[in-house]
Amino acid sequence: MSSDVFAWTFPGGKLKQEVTSITLANNTAKVVDVIVPPGKRWLLLGIKAVNDDNVTRVIDIFLYKEDSKTNKLRHLAGESVSQYDVLQYPNCKTGYSNRLDLPSLIVLDPDNTINVTWAAGGASSGSTDADGLVIEYLEITI
Repeated sequence: MSSDVFAWTFPGGKLKQEVTSITLANNTAKVVDVIVPPGKRWLLLGIKAVNDDNVTRVIDIFLYKEDSKTNKLRHLAGESVSQYDVLQYPNCKTGYSNRLDLPSLIVLDPDNTINVTWAAGGASSGSTDADGLVIEYLEITI
């Protein structure tokens, strides 16, 4: 048997990279909830949230047990993000960087909710970013 055989044997699920367009309006908060669908389980790999506005905004990422957002499980990240910059989880640092931190892998069950909030940042021009929110995860059917 050859020792140079490479095989994918970890049953980690199908890689998903969900891209959402985000429109930020003048001095208005933006809230996006992403809910794990019934019959699915996710292994969260990373989240990118962009502040494509011309003012600084606080971006928060929370994890809730259910879509009604009654039970908050974690505050994954929260930072003041400069204009045209990005909040990258799990690095929890603004800006694109060449760093590779070990990811903080989180298993999400059906109905768990990822809540991303861009706070109102004051008078601004507003903006739309085609990939303003990107959530990467492995998905399995349960």
